[in-house]
Order: sequence, then structure tokens, then C-alpha cells
Amino acid sequence: MQVALCLLIGLLILALPASANPTCVQDDTNQTVCVQQAQRVLVLAPHLTEIVDFVGGMSKVVAVDGSSNFPESVNALPKLGNPWMLSAESILARKPDLVLVWQSGISMEVVAQLRKAGVPVFVSEPKKIEQVASTMRRVSKLLGTERASARSVEEWMRQFKALRAEYSGRAIVPVFYQVWSQPLMTLGGQHAVSEVIGLCGGRNIFVDLPNLAAQVSVEGVLKRKPEVLLASGSTRDHQGFLKQWAGWPQLPAVKLGQVYTIPNDILVRNGPRLIEAARLVCDHIEQARH
Repeated sequence: MQVALCLLIGLLILALPASANPTCVQDDTNQTVCVQQAQRVLVLAPHLTEIVDFVGGMSKVVAVDGSSNFPESVNALPKLGNPWMLSAESILARKPDLVLVWQSGISMEVVAQLRKAGVPVFVSEPKKIEQVASTMRRVSKLLGTERASARSVEEWMRQFKALRAEYSGRAIVPVFYQVWSQPLMTLGGQHAVSEVIGLCGGRNIFVDLPNLAAQVSVEGVLKRKPEVLLASGSTRDHQGFLKQWAGWPQLPAVKLGQVYTIPNDILVRNGPRLIEAARLVCDHIEQARH
């Protein structure tokens, strides 16, 4: 009787579903992040919110940062404000089983506290187009949507390759990208914006700057003679951008009327809409050639 009971218990144990192995990826700080079927995800950066939506994981998101505004449906979720102002305690209060953050947009001390509390934290810092695609793949793996979204990620990369092939061999156009007017700020060669300009057959005039972003002078811009001026902003911002540079009619871009703004967010957020921005940048650079 006892032997039979032991056998029965053994069979029942074998019949129970085995605990699934955790899903693990490396984040952009080379930390291993493991999850076990994440269902309560906090996303604390706009580019990551857009990536989660792109790979089909929004149903698992319980809250986002205050700047996330795309897709429109994200505005129905609780917004936690500026990630720099969040404490580990306020994040833990949401009982997340996965937190997605931007390395440049949050205190790494808070990240360390979350990890110490046992919460998986994926830290993102994509600087190139392929790194954005890699982020998409790794995030989709953590969310369990990797197989369903793989073709979308491949197609996204294919569109960039098509743009690069289309504009390959055309005349190089010097381009200045303005981040801010006072002080005058631009982006260096390590930023994805510089890569986008390059695949369109343009050349970021400050591609030699080692930092992602840097302050420059008007004299420095004049010396490098850009034929296109670019910035991100609204229609109102565009008018201010035009007015700012109108005082320098000797600048080739001003003389040629090649001063453009790209709609807010799509170029400076390293997420899925970067391809939309790339097409606009290519169109503007192509106009300058003619």
C-alpha cells in the first residue's frame, strides 16, 4: 500500500507542468536580465514605449513615463512623470516584474536599488540604427513576442538598407543638425541622426565630434558651410529656426533655402518611427542636390 502510494505521488509530480526556464538577454550595460513570463511591465522612456508597441507588447504595460505619447493609446495608461524624479520605492509600489529604462534618462543608483530588490531592469542606450533593431529583438524576447514580431523588425531594417542603396553614390551634401538654439547644440558622429544623414548621402558637418551631443559656435557652423540645416520641431519651431539663421545669408543652406524641421520626436527618439524621419531627411537632402 505504501509503495503504491509513493508511486502515485511520483506520477502526479511528473504530470505537473515543469516550471518554464527564465528568458534572459543582455542589456546595453552588459547586464544579464532574466524574466519569467513578464506581465506587469513599466516603461520609463518614450523610445522604449514605442518599441514595446512595435513588437506587440503593450498589453503587458501597466505604466509609462510622463513623456511617452505615442501611440495614442498610451495616453490611457498611468504616467509616472520624469524618470529622474522617481525613487526606487515609487517604482516598486507598482509591483513590476520588468522595468525598461533609458540609461541617459534615469539614475543608475535607482536601477541598482531595483535590481537589489529582485526586479529585472533592462537598460537601453541605442546609438545606431542596428542597435535600435537589436533593442527591438531583445525587448520582444523579454515580452514573449519575439516570434510574432521578428518579420516586422527584419522589414524595418530592410527599409533602411533600401534607402542606403538608393542614395549610394550621389553627391555628398554637408548638413548641420541643430538640437538647441541657445546655447547652440548639435549631435556628433556617434548618434543615430548622424547615421541617418549619412545613409541619405549627406554628411554631418560635426561628424568628427566624439560626444553624442556638443555645444558649437555660429562661427564653427559658418566655417563648415552646410548646404542643409535641419532641426526637430513644430511648425512654430520652424519659423523660429528660419528667423534664427536668416541673419547669415552667406550660409549656403540659407542662400539656397534649404532650412528644414522634422516633426517632433520621430528623429530624436531611437525607436520605430526613425524610418519615417529618415525618409524625410533623405527627401530634404535630395532637394538640396537639385
